[in-house]
Amino acid sequence: MPISDDRYLQDLRRYNLALTLLRLAARPNTVQAWTGFSRQRVRQVIRHYRKHRSSSDPRCDRGPSPKRLAKLMNDPTLRSELTAMAGLCRLLHLIPEERVSNARASLPDVDTAERLCHALRIYRRMVPHGRVTFEQLIVLVFALAEGNDWALERCVSCRAVLLIDPLSIARRICSDCRDASIDRPCAARGHATEETVRAKEDELLGAEGMQQSLF
Repeated sequence: MPISDDRYLQDLRRYNLALTLLRLAARPNTVQAWTGFSRQRVRQVIRHYRKHRSSSDPRCDRGPSPKRLAKLMNDPTLRSELTAMAGLCRLLHLIPEERVSNARASLPDVDTAERLCHALRIYRRMVPHGRVTFEQLIVLVFALAEGNDWALERCVSCRAVLLIDPLSIARRICSDCRDASIDRPCAARGHATEETVRAKEDELLGAEGMQQSLF
């Protein structure tokens, strides 16, 4: 393939990624970081997006992106969603095996961004009214990749995924198992576990890698 054609395809791939990120409510600075586009190029993409976006597409909001996972975890509903999202990211190998010292600087690239978008689409098919955005997703991934303040563990009772403080000595048990007054494990009550997530992904991807309806 001629070099010029290869460069065109690379630019087209980044352009399509930029549009996808905007549709997932990513901020301009996030689009720039994950695509590698210049500020001027991102502004061009945003103008195109605003001109052609549908009524269901989010607006392109400016301003700082969220930085701290702890702040997001203060919302009980969002905490539950982020925990499920963390389990899905681990299943899809989006969390590095080894700790990353500065994930915000080292992780962003086109391939990883495309995989994160895919994970978020799967999650939204599983949870149609979910609130997790791409901005919140990358805060989650950065925090888990660095592993200083947050880590993934398993509930000692039902084996559901937990987001925990790695330095905490508290018992690793989910809120369902802690608060439940019945004996059966919360996996039997529909609690999201790695096995249920894997089953949903298989339904979505299908035998030939095509997304299918869950309903």
